[in-house]
Amino acid sequence: MNKQLLLCLLSIVLFSACKKETIPSAATAATETVGNVTVQNLEFTYLNARGQLKFDDKGQSTSSGYALRMQKDSVIWISVLPGLGIEAARIKLTPDSVYMMNRIQREYAATDYAFLSKRFNVALDFQVVQAILLGNYQANGSEKASNQGQMQHVQQLRQNLLFDYFISSENLKLQQLNVKDQLSGNSIVVQYEGFQPLGKVPFAYNMLAQILQAGQISDFNLNHSKVTVSEDVLEFPFSVPSGYKRL
Repeated sequence: MNKQLLLCLLSIVLFSACKKETIPSAATAATETVGNVTVQNLEFTYLNARGQLKFDDKGQSTSSGYALRMQKDSVIWISVLPGLGIEAARIKLTPDSVYMMNRIQREYAATDYAFLSKRFNVALDFQVVQAILLGNYQANGSEKASNQGQMQHVQQLRQNLLFDYFISSENLKLQQLNVKDQLSGNSIVVQYEGFQPLGKVPFAYNMLAQILQAGQISDFNLNHSKVTVSEDVLEFPFSVPSGYKRL
């Protein structure tokens, strides 16, 4: 697993999906009205999930197991587990920092979101990443909303980035998110499908992501085999062994 592959694994976490088994949980839904837009976002304290990730990045295909933990608005933690319980990589995101560790190459990175924004050519921060993972709609205060049949279409312009949200008028959940850099032409499309209840909350158990950069396409898929949300405190360890090289 080289540095480029570790970055690809990080991109899966940022722009991918989940499906399969659901365990009843303490998740709640917060219905929010922003202008003419009504959405139902997932609210929780801690989230814990496991599953299999797959991606095809510019001709390179990879699959692996993973563990995902979240504390809402505070921490996103991912452990990449190819097999036999052996960890290949670990990622930890906080509101102001990004940490990555490659156990195969004995390397690590401690950086910020400016690094990720440059890597993906999209302005990223913790709240954007969290919203994409959860399939939550993120208000920006400058929405342009319209109704298109059974879909609410919301546009936001953030500097040179155009965000297009498509929200179902039936279950009030985000169905698709398009992000386009109007200067470079690079884009990200995330589709949310297969909604099932997580506790009492609709949650997308099928999500497909595609990144288009410089004419090259990367496709991502993340499949949860187990997901729970609760009030039980989770740990988010990130300790770099001695001898690791900082990237």
